[in-house]
Amino acid sequence: MRRGVLFDMDGVISDTERFYVEAMIERLRREGITATPAELSSLFGSTMRHNCGVLKERYGLAKDADTYVDEIHEIKEQLLGAQGLCPMPGAVELIQKLHAAGVLMAVASSSPREVIEHHMEAFGIMDCFDTIVSGVECREGKPAPEIYLRAAENLGLQPSECVVIEDSCNGVKAGKAAGMYCYAYVPPQAYRQDVSAADDQLESFCGLEPEDILKG
Repeated sequence: MRRGVLFDMDGVISDTERFYVEAMIERLRREGITATPAELSSLFGSTMRHNCGVLKERYGLAKDADTYVDEIHEIKEQLLGAQGLCPMPGAVELIQKLHAAGVLMAVASSSPREVIEHHMEAFGIMDCFDTIVSGVECREGKPAPEIYLRAAENLGLQPSECVVIEDSCNGVKAGKAAGMYCYAYVPPQAYRQDVSAADDQLESFCGLEPEDILKG
C-alpha cells in the first residue's frame, strides 16, 4: 500500500526549472559559448555544483565550479525577479488535497534547503510536508537514489510505500533506483527529456485526487 508522495520541486511544484536552464545558457553565452536546452538536458535534476563541474570540464571554463554556481544563481534570481515565482498549475491544490487526506509527503529537491523552504512558504504549503531533503545535503546527487531513500526514512516508510513525482531524466532514475513507483511529470511547456524509465506520466495536476496518485 502506498502511503507517501515524494515531490521534486523545480519543474514539479515550482515553475522554475526553465530559469536554471536559461541562467546556465546565459552564463555560457558570456564566455562566448552557445548552448541549447537539449545540449544541457543531461544536467537537469542534478545539483548546480555538480552541473557547474560538468560545464567547466565540458567547455574548458577557467573559473572554479563554486564561482560559476554563484554567478548562475545570481542570473537565475534576476530572471525570477523579473518574471515572478509561480507554482506549476494544480500543484498546490493537489498537495493540499494529499495533506487533507493524511498522506505523508516530502520535498526531495537538488536545490538548497533555504530555497526549498522559501518556495514552500511562498506557496503557503510548508506545513503540508513532513520532511524536506536537499540534494546539497546528500553525498550523491540525482540520479543516485540517496535523496529519495533519505526522504522515505524520514517519513518512516519503506521505498515500496512511496510514490515519486519527477520531471527530469536524472530524477526519474533516482526514484526508480530507490525502488519507488515513479511518475514523470511532463506538462506541455516542459523541456523534452527521456523519462521512459518512469512507471507512468502525468501531463497535468489539475483535477487529480489523492487516489489518482497513490493507486499507481
